[in-house]
Amino acid sequence: MRIFCLLIFLFVGSSAFAQTTNYQVYALFVVNIAKYSSWPTAASDFQITVFGKTKAYEELLKQSGKNFNGKLVKVNQIDDVSSIGTPHILYVADSKSSQVDDLIKATQGKSVMIITEREGLFKKGAGFSFVVMENNTLRYDINHTELEKRQIKISKSLSSLANQTL
Repeated sequence: MRIFCLLIFLFVGSSAFAQTTNYQVYALFVVNIAKYSSWPTAASDFQITVFGKTKAYEELLKQSGKNFNGKLVKVNQIDDVSSIGTPHILYVADSKSSQVDDLIKATQGKSVMIITEREGLFKKGAGFSFVVMENNTLRYDINHTELEKRQIKISKSLSSLANQTL
């Protein structure tokens, strides 16, 4: 049943992407990636930090106060690398993509999943990068090596739906 729900989220949700950027779909992907992943830390809250300005932040804010795998979701937004802390997910706005190397260094050795709006950054060390396909559907690429270094596990069904993997 979980795989069926994941397939529906990927194919039906991503087709809603259309020609304009639908940040609800980005947020939906982040939520489902979180639900199908596990972190070694036992924090009481599930922290999502958005780095930079993006409309996805507004959509992710709707998840604040909800429950992910037994943890209360908290969402915040930052604009400075020094303010990262140790969130479970660090969501990088497209406008801040040039700082991904700094973000990777700042979170080195921490169980922080980096998800980027810009395509191809999984090759630079982000755990996930979004990709807009030719038919305007949204997909993602995964860097398994980086996620393993950070002791983050993702489900096989999440991996099987990826566009590309490392």
